Amino acid sequence: MSISGYNTHITTIVFPDQAGADVIPGFRAPAVGATILRAVVIPDTTFDADGSNHYTVSLIDGGADGTGTTAMASAGGASVDWTADTEKEMTVTNDSVDGDDWVHVSYAETGTVAPGNITVCIEWTAGGT
Repeated sequence: MSISGYNTHITTIVFPDQAGADVIPGFRAPAVGATILRAVVIPDTTFDADGSNHYTVSLIDGGADGTGTTAMASAGGASVDWTADTEKEMTVTNDSVDGDDWVHVSYAETGTVAPGNITVCIEWTAGGT
């Protein structure tokens, strides 16, 4: 019998009614590294984005000291509308981090944005690069 799939974790981060750019530490990978399986963003407010007014939520590999800026995943942007209480899947472009690296969640906005509260759920498993 395999134990594959039983070692998954879900880390939840909440941005309370953001008024500007912010980065929040998500989790520190175990010594064996970590692999991102899935990440979703759930706003509590509907928002219709356009070229001048939009926001993006991203996962960042912060490295061992937490200062890294390597992009891992994102959702949002100029052409992405948000629906209240509805998951939006992040596009993962780099799914693994080294052991003891930090994974951060970044929020950035352009123009006039009123996103309300934003919840980010990261599903991950031990073992990475």
